Amino acid sequence: MDKAKTNSVIAIGVLIVVCIVLMGYAASINAQLSAEKIKTAQLSDQVAGLNAKAKDLAGQLTSATAQADNQANLANSLQSSLNVSKGELEKLKTAYAELEAKLKSEISSAASQTGQAATGAISSVVPAKQ
Repeated sequence: MDKAKTNSVIAIGVLIVVCIVLMGYAASINAQLSAEKIKTAQLSDQVAGLNAKAKDLAGQLTSATAQADNQANLANSLQSSLNVSKGELEKLKTAYAELEAKLKSEISSAASQTGQAATGAISSVVPAKQ
């Protein structure tokens, strides 16, 4: 065989070896790509699950916010009612104190008038000492 044929056979052999190595490398890369696609699909599923949870939590937050607003309104209403009741209580205390003072005054006046009448009646029955 001449040198040109030998070089051609060697070149073809080298090309075959390079092609086999490249095919193995391509198969390895393809396997890695498939694994990454599976991981990507799993992550997409996790993201979808997290999005669903986020929507649920957003709904719960909206509900809790509405409930808190209702409770705050109720607390404000109760505070307002309490303030009105305290005002009414103060008015009643004042009215009671005024009535009590008036009653004491009336009792004193009645006792004084009764005492004067009794003194006059006693004077007319019992003669004065001389």
